[in-house]
Amino acid sequence: MSLLHYEHKRFINKAEDYINDHLDSAITLDDIAKSIGVSKFYFHRLFKDQCEETLNQYIVRIKMERSAIFLLVHKDITIAKIAQGYGYNDSSSYIRAFKRVHGITPDEYRKARIDNTSI
Repeated sequence: MSLLHYEHKRFINKAEDYINDHLDSAITLDDIAKSIGVSKFYFHRLFKDQCEETLNQYIVRIKMERSAIFLLVHKDITIAKIAQGYGYNDSSSYIRAFKRVHGITPDEYRKARIDNTSI
């Protein structure tokens, strides 16, 4: 592995760490680039070259994957509270994002998993 390739992987890994540490807030390209010490233009190009999805798609997918687990583990917490906990100001935008990723709403996901029915 070349030194440049190693450096690119290191930047991507640091960005992934930043995203995982800030799932409760709105995450921007500027925030990530600043946290890893590169320009937003450089990081945007690097992420695009190294990953098969856009940065925004990645952030939304990770938030939806983590929130799906949270939905099942914390059955007593409302969808609105979970949405807020994953950086969404309102539950409707969270529900739309969840449905885009999982194909069903968070409530349907929770009920299907609790009832052990197939999704």
